[in-house]
Amino acid sequence: MSTQSKEQQQIGFLSLCYHYIRPDNDDPFSRLMGTKITEFKNQIKMLKEKFEMISLDDVLEFINTKIFENNKHKMLLTFDDGLSEHYNAAKILKQFDIKATFFIPTCILKERLPANPMIIHYVIAKYGIEKFLEEFRYALKKLGLEIKKYDITYVREDDDVWKKIAEIKYNFKYKLGYKISREILLHIYQNSLLIEYPNILEIIHLNKEQIHEMLEMGHRIGVHTHTHISVAATSLSDSDFFNEIVFPKKYLEDEFNVPIKSFSYPFGERKDYLSSMRFLNKTKEYDLAFTVEEIVNFGNTPLEIGRYQPMSHDNVRTLENNLSNIIKKNIL
Repeated sequence: MSTQSKEQQQIGFLSLCYHYIRPDNDDPFSRLMGTKITEFKNQIKMLKEKFEMISLDDVLEFINTKIFENNKHKMLLTFDDGLSEHYNAAKILKQFDIKATFFIPTCILKERLPANPMIIHYVIAKYGIEKFLEEFRYALKKLGLEIKKYDITYVREDDDVWKKIAEIKYNFKYKLGYKISREILLHIYQNSLLIEYPNILEIIHLNKEQIHEMLEMGHRIGVHTHTHISVAATSLSDSDFFNEIVFPKKYLEDEFNVPIKSFSYPFGERKDYLSSMRFLNKTKEYDLAFTVEEIVNFGNTPLEIGRYQPMSHDNVRTLENNLSNIIKKNIL
């Protein structure tokens, strides 16, 4: 085998983690934060020009060989949360001959229920913080939980909206415990969105037919836990770990007749994901695991692959600059 040059050895791949891809106009949930569809198309054009676009299969090969064919940095596109708009994103990417990976929380298919964060996002986007907290307290009461212990207060005239939303998300992710969080969020969902929108699950998430079509387009799917929990921040029994992390792999493989080799950590920050060693000690079901650490991936940590998350305020120029800075930080 020929010896690689220093430059070749430094060539790795970056990955993006998209979430909401929202309509340019006439969005019935206009307060949802996400990349607008026209901006998404412009970003894809830029990425295809600046990077060599690769697929999940290319990453798996790179992990084994540590060799890419040329010195141009690579880019893998991923999408978290199994959102309905990812179906249109998949069709757009097919037009650009790009194969992406879509990470699915399996509760949207097996139980026909939304993943946890989407309930928070959609209820607040539609009804506001006050209505969300009203339903939150009602759920606490119905579940026999002490309202004083878990309550979140909000004063419209005094509190910063974005800080309060961040507090709500933090409490559901890290303070309430994932089982209590799930029960409360389902109460909120059933007493708000589901009443007004009987088809709300189809509005929020992908369905099986769409996923089948996306696979036929050449895209791949992976696991995003069952209900979208912080894996590292949650005390999971062996059975809970199986239900949230291992079972979804087997479910997707059986349902879609494809091998599932990749896992994406919900939230994906250091406090949310396990080290490679801890993950391997719990399961050897996956070849790849994705975080949201902003790094260039060189193949040495396949169970801690980093990604950059495009924000709703990112445009082509800022996205290109941010990716360039990640490369400079990791290469120099």
